[in-house]
Amino acid sequence: MHDGDIDYSRYTERELEEALAGIDRTRYPRNFANLGAAYQALTSMPVPPPREKDLDVLDDEPAPPVPKYHADGRYLPNHIPVEDRVVHLVSAVFLFAYGSIGVWLNDLPLPGRRGILHLRDFGAWAMYAAIVSACLALLVLIADHYDRRDNEIRYWHAARMLRGLGWSCFGVSIIGAIVQSAAG
Repeated sequence: MHDGDIDYSRYTERELEEALAGIDRTRYPRNFANLGAAYQALTSMPVPPPREKDLDVLDDEPAPPVPKYHADGRYLPNHIPVEDRVVHLVSAVFLFAYGSIGVWLNDLPLPGRRGILHLRDFGAWAMYAAIVSACLALLVLIADHYDRRDNEIRYWHAARMLRGLGWSCFGVSIIGAIVQSAAG
């Protein structure tokens, strides 16, 4: 099957709208044109413009930073407000202390909807790794403010990697706690 092979003339309005929401407009321009013509013929309305989520951007994921420049061409470093830096720093210190005390006592309480889950041994250490990853991600954002070089994209990638590592460790911790409770 090639671009332009799909016949959209027998699609319902709902099917056309679903296809419009899912089509890659740049990869399949002929199919998009055929789809738009079929939609317009059926509804007598032009094709709606793409929504932000249709542009391969996750709803909760911020877009990569774009460098900013003065009118004279000088680079403008990122500015993170003082309030945000203080909140990030206090959060990182609190999380690190909470995790450190929990690992030291071999009882890391994790509050949830159904009560408190007490992580011990492997589960506590995996959760501590998740906490340290979260702390580092918070501190990376602070470091980005003070770094005057044009490398925001590196900080953005580092924060993303740390968030992924943290969520992975979180999942391993929960699975470890479930396995540990089932075994003993």
